[in-house]
Amino acid sequence: MDNKRASGRYYTRGNPFQLEPFQTWAKELNLEQQITLEPFAGAKDIPQLIDAAHLRCRDWTFFDIAPGANGIVQRDTLADFPKGFNVCITNPPWLARNSATRRGLPFPDATDYDDLYKYALEQCLTHCEWVAAIIPEAFIRSGLFLQRLRDFISLVPETREEKKQENKKRDTSYMFEDTEHPVGLALFAPYPTPDVKIWRNNQLLGGLNKLRRHLPMPSSNRSIVFNDPKGNLGLIAIDNTVSASIRFCPPAELKDYPIRVHCRSITKIGVPWRVDIDMLNARLATIREQTHDVFLTAFKGMRRDGHYRRRLDWALTRAIVDAQHLQLETSEE
Repeated sequence: MDNKRASGRYYTRGNPFQLEPFQTWAKELNLEQQITLEPFAGAKDIPQLIDAAHLRCRDWTFFDIAPGANGIVQRDTLADFPKGFNVCITNPPWLARNSATRRGLPFPDATDYDDLYKYALEQCLTHCEWVAAIIPEAFIRSGLFLQRLRDFISLVPETREEKKQENKKRDTSYMFEDTEHPVGLALFAPYPTPDVKIWRNNQLLGGLNKLRRHLPMPSSNRSIVFNDPKGNLGLIAIDNTVSASIRFCPPAELKDYPIRVHCRSITKIGVPWRVDIDMLNARLATIREQTHDVFLTAFKGMRRDGHYRRRLDWALTRAIVDAQHLQLETSEE
């Protein structure tokens, strides 16, 4: 496992290339006439998936630092990226810098990015016009490389009921053999895009800019203090395994829970004004419904309702709490 982690290599199962947004992307660039680059080819899974999705390339060229199949040129493509290709379809290496440091694994000195996949994606976009990359679902909240990003698909395993209702006989989900991290498929064009279409498999959730309008204004109010043992507002910041269960609660509900300095899942918040917990939870529920959880971090594990479990970060929490304060002040004037 550490050998794969050292190079960020995780091989693909399932087939995201059957999904409508990728099929449309491939048609626009005339994929069947393209010599396609796979710079992080691993075991050459992607061309097999492309073929299974009833798509063709004129030809493929494969590179990898540690080839896992015949026909792959051995090369450290992060240090020496192949040139002269118009189209790149890849599953780049994933490795967080802090994870590499903790495990004593090498990490390139040439980049300041916090994860190897971001550096790999930058190389792809620098040298290729059309890029499709399987990357962590959290990418869409990074704010990176949005100028040419055309579509971003959250790849969620379909429930049996969804498959039955849509009469589907193929698996359009995507996962790794060695990890359960939430994943997405990013589709880039050679030209600037006015907005990014956000998808959940084949379901179009909306444009990124429009979804952002449902968020409260960012807040820098530092009088809102997290992990305060004497806080007057409780927060359960992660979903359980059943449903969307993130919520604000009375601090007394957390009286037996030890509040730790670095905790990000269950905490007490010190707020220097009267809080209306029902109002906060109503606002949170509205945000989740209107944004389809795009701005909440997905993490390992699916809920029983077929969605990724999500975590509410401190920045959005602060914005929700501060917005409620401003709303109450306005209503009392």
